[in-house]
Amino acid sequence: MSKKPFSILSFLKNIGIMAGIGIIALLFFFYVYLPSTTNHNETITVPDLVGKSFEDIDEFLTNRNLRYEVSVDSGFSEDYDPEVILSQNPKGGAKVKEDRKIYLTLNANVPPQVRMPNLINTDKDNAEDILQSNGLKLGEISYVPDRRINAVISQKLNGEDINTGTLIYKGSTIDLIIGNGEGIRRFPTPDFLGKTYEEVQFQIEASGLKLDEVNFILNDTVPPNRVYKQLPPVGAMIRTGDLIEVWINSRQTPEEDPEPNQQ
Repeated sequence: MSKKPFSILSFLKNIGIMAGIGIIALLFFFYVYLPSTTNHNETITVPDLVGKSFEDIDEFLTNRNLRYEVSVDSGFSEDYDPEVILSQNPKGGAKVKEDRKIYLTLNANVPPQVRMPNLINTDKDNAEDILQSNGLKLGEISYVPDRRINAVISQKLNGEDINTGTLIYKGSTIDLIIGNGEGIRRFPTPDFLGKTYEEVQFQIEASGLKLDEVNFILNDTVPPNRVYKQLPPVGAMIRTGDLIEVWINSRQTPEEDPEPNQQ
């Protein structure tokens, strides 16, 4: 039995045939078999869930062959009810494969708390920006006589002064008391000498001034429970909102040592 002589050309031909078969097999695997088993060209459009109630999405996503997971950290927005979806990942409209997990962030049932910022002596526009950046709302604005023009004199929550640093709910409404600049006007200090404590309080309030220190010290130059000294003195030039200090001929406060009836 005769054998064919070894031929380089025949050898290379066989190698080429084997290489071609291998290339065809690889192409078949990657472009036919693999896509058919992994749904390579089959995608699902992620629905837009923002604004939907959490209790309504389970069946909604299941019917679309999608899963979901709720983020541990809830967000908060006044624009939505509690347990409404605030954000999602992937976003609505994205193309994903079946059984993809959608990560959801829900609106909190209770608003988070923030610390009340310090608005005192801040101008109105800046105070509004600070409130907004802290998730708070600007409420009513009232103007009072004070030499500080357009500056915050007092910050209030539900009608009560709110101290800086106090924990309050995000979204709370803060009212502001603001100086109208009338404190720049100068006028002579009223005469409080010889008046009772109640009369002094009334006159100071009517003049747009503030009662500072009240000293109850015995003095025989005026009748009991009457003012015998004041600062600033009578006639000194002052401004609206300035402080007044008085001395009263009494050992005790008016509540403890009421003035006797005059006949």
